[in-house]
Amino acid sequence: MLNYARQRAVDALKIPLKTVLATSGPAGVQAGEFPCEAAGLFLYLLIPRTSDHLFNLEQNPAVTVLAPQWELRGNAQIVFLEPAELQLAMLSASGQFKDWVEWSVLVRVEPIQLQIRRAVGWGNVETIDLKPD
Repeated sequence: MLNYARQRAVDALKIPLKTVLATSGPAGVQAGEFPCEAAGLFLYLLIPRTSDHLFNLEQNPAVTVLAPQWELRGNAQIVFLEPAELQLAMLSASGQFKDWVEWSVLVRVEPIQLQIRRAVGWGNVETIDLKPD
């Protein structure tokens, strides 16, 4: 993939602190707003341990993540790492979402396609395909 397209995707993913996650599976279609943080091309979300999203992800990793600036299609998986191993600001003791960490599971989304929305008006202005290297 072209480096400028990859960098454009990395920059776009850094913008929101919360996104809407949509999943489907045995628990039906689910949508909910969750804290997030990007690290390179990966997007990390904090999902409550009791969420039906986790049940869906066990059967179907395909997700859609929505932010005001973009729409992302990708595959998600639950991450079993210590917070210190990832060095995400939202996981730190002083982070904005520190109260979420104890009761949540960390989910990593690997993007497949990122559609960047128009700043004004309707529709997308740019589509970036993000296939693994």
